[in-house]
Amino acid sequence: MHMAELRYFLAVVEAGSFGKAAHLLELHVSTLSRAISRLEDRLGVTLVERTTTGIRPTASGRVAAHHIRRVLNEASALSEILGRRVTDEIGEIHLGFHLPPVNSVLSNLLLEWHRIYPSILITPHEPCEGTLLAALVDRQIDVALIPDFLADHFETASPIYSESLMAVLPETHRLAERVTLRWNDLENEKIFLWAWGKNGIGQRFFSTRLPSANPQILDTGNLTMLAFIRAGYGITIAMQAYSCLNFPGLKFIPINEDNASITINLVWRPASEDPIVGKFVAFMRDRVKAHRQLVASHVVAETPGHPP
Repeated sequence: MHMAELRYFLAVVEAGSFGKAAHLLELHVSTLSRAISRLEDRLGVTLVERTTTGIRPTASGRVAAHHIRRVLNEASALSEILGRRVTDEIGEIHLGFHLPPVNSVLSNLLLEWHRIYPSILITPHEPCEGTLLAALVDRQIDVALIPDFLADHFETASPIYSESLMAVLPETHRLAERVTLRWNDLENEKIFLWAWGKNGIGQRFFSTRLPSANPQILDTGNLTMLAFIRAGYGITIAMQAYSCLNFPGLKFIPINEDNASITINLVWRPASEDPIVGKFVAFMRDRVKAHRQLVASHVVAETPGHPP
């Protein structure tokens, strides 16, 4: 049963004749007649009777017209609602974060999204990493940004940006004057981590980088953590974006190792039928792909001997 056949039948009933309905629909009478015949065959009933003055619906036709009118109204309302959502009239996306979204690449992406789709709200959520997957499965959040060492737990993952890691030390620390550090420089240091280290994730992350480290997890916010680092209680490892905070009394020193970075991935439910979520995922992936192509073209253009 096709929506077009339903619309044609209702048009015939309301017009009172095939000729008038065909004129209004800009169709041939034969096309309209065949469509009604196909609908009658599918339903197994006669819907209209032909008279000398036009047509009239049968008893079955009157029942069908009542329900078809409701079906078409509901279909129209559904199309309008979904159309409004996709064209940025209404909508909300619940975005989960494993790490604070302070990276400039991500900030620019969120800023561009808000500029293009100002009425599609993005609501941030920061459940602990142990519940982030459950929140996605339970539909408490729609999409999430998670580090690569958690990506295996999710069905889909699309890399968005990479973040270099830095050691955060008090200015009085013995290593504070170093320009860069290596992992082995930190072997005997007392390392604090905040939420991203919970449930053993921090320990697993450092096990291949600092096997002797035993990071202590503090259930605090970022500023409290940095205040304790400044007071000389230990050091921490943070993403490079945190260095823009200009927290007094602290030194942010890059870790010069190939594995001193984290790739942040966008994850979502493949079964999600929400067009707004699909639009957001496509936007993020398309923008990231375009950014990478631009960076790659600049690298090629700046390579010595490469023709301009």
